Amino acid sequence: MGLIFWPLSFLFFFRKDPQRLLELTLIGGVLQAAAVLVMGGLGLQPAMAPGMLFIAFMGLQLMLGVKFPAAGRVLKFCTPLLIAFFWALAGSILLPRLFEGVVLVWPQKLDEVATRVPLAPTRGNMTQDCYLVLDLVMFIMTIFFLTRREADPRRLYNAYLVGAGLACVVGFWEMAHRLVGSIPFPKELLYSNPGWAVLDTQMSGPVPRINATFTEPSACATFLIGTLYSTVWCALRGYGNWATRVMIFLCTLCLLMTTSTTGYVAMIIGLALLIVYAILSRERRLFRRLMMFIAGGVLCMGVTTLALAAFAPDVIKAAAEVMLETQDKKQSASYEERTQKDADSYQLAFDTYGLGTGWGSDRSSSLLPGFLATIGVVGVLMLVFWNGSLFLKIYRTIKGAAGERSLDSWMIEATFTALLGRTVATLISGPVLGTMDFYVLLAMLVSALIRLQTRARKQVRA
Repeated sequence: MGLIFWPLSFLFFFRKDPQRLLELTLIGGVLQAAAVLVMGGLGLQPAMAPGMLFIAFMGLQLMLGVKFPAAGRVLKFCTPLLIAFFWALAGSILLPRLFEGVVLVWPQKLDEVATRVPLAPTRGNMTQDCYLVLDLVMFIMTIFFLTRREADPRRLYNAYLVGAGLACVVGFWEMAHRLVGSIPFPKELLYSNPGWAVLDTQMSGPVPRINATFTEPSACATFLIGTLYSTVWCALRGYGNWATRVMIFLCTLCLLMTTSTTGYVAMIIGLALLIVYAILSRERRLFRRLMMFIAGGVLCMGVTTLALAAFAPDVIKAAAEVMLETQDKKQSASYEERTQKDADSYQLAFDTYGLGTGWGSDRSSSLLPGFLATIGVVGVLMLVFWNGSLFLKIYRTIKGAAGERSLDSWMIEATFTALLGRTVATLISGPVLGTMDFYVLLAMLVSALIRLQTRARKQVRA
């Protein structure tokens, strides 16, 4: 994988093309189980190669005196988030020493120690801090670049869809390999990161569970849920084209093949959110399109079920077994283990008086207990304040630009729904939101908001 990503990254770097570096970062974000550089037991994910060169390119521009007019507004806009990041960094240094040996935590590398250990400063604190700093710098630098005229956010969103399409194609390929053993599958290329435990042999009844380019089926479902939220919303709002509709079909099919409870629950939550929004907003066009979308989905499922029942009854029987196993997952040992980790993480927040154990000290099964156990109540409140202010700015900006079908409006809605989908799935079953492509999407959202606000102010002055 390094022979693919490093040459491309250096090529775009020396051609002075930061736009291509960002696009390559979004595409590489789906290859989470691969590595472009291996250092002992640590593997560098593919998105890191173009991401770090993009940071280097932007850093050189700043050193050479290139001006970014919106830099001040960007830093002011992101101040609550920056404070939360610095709180996490300070806590990773101080809190493991403050509560050393007082509480028990789940380590980052569960394959080394399959039980809780006494809290102490570890290498996990340093590695997670490095990822955090890298993501933060990438986030800020991407906003700086996207507020310039030569940036094209439409191409970035298309690169995000290309990455999702790549994950779906690999997922179908993996399913064919699992069902027909004679079809080769490049595991050494796609699952080359020694820092991750790749669970690529799981079964759900008689049906193989697919990972695609991810470490486990739930990670694949988490990514696809974000793409599904975004593409469905764009199609309902009239932003999408034929590629968007194709991605809806591919993501839904690939998501079903993961047999991930996380993905299924997140799909139901997304549908419920759509219906509630359509009712509260009183947008007749949106409500009509949503009803047509639901009716079309039900019709397709009905026709497919009848066809399979007539020509391939074994598939119906296998699907029924998968659904029964999905319903019984609450009684499985893995579910009890994940529940126990979350309960222990919640308890850590109380045992440390709401301060947490420090970033990188504890690894939970879900996002919220992981945040409470590491950055504490203070850090979570900072993130809640940042997200609340971000939602409010999105609402005011979109409301102020009502009726305006601009590129920035499209980017705000497309990236917001993509981030919402991934966050919902991670809240259900996911320890972190630390991938670099996530922060590139967040930067696309913030930069589009800043551009729309700047345009609105100029119109008011005029």
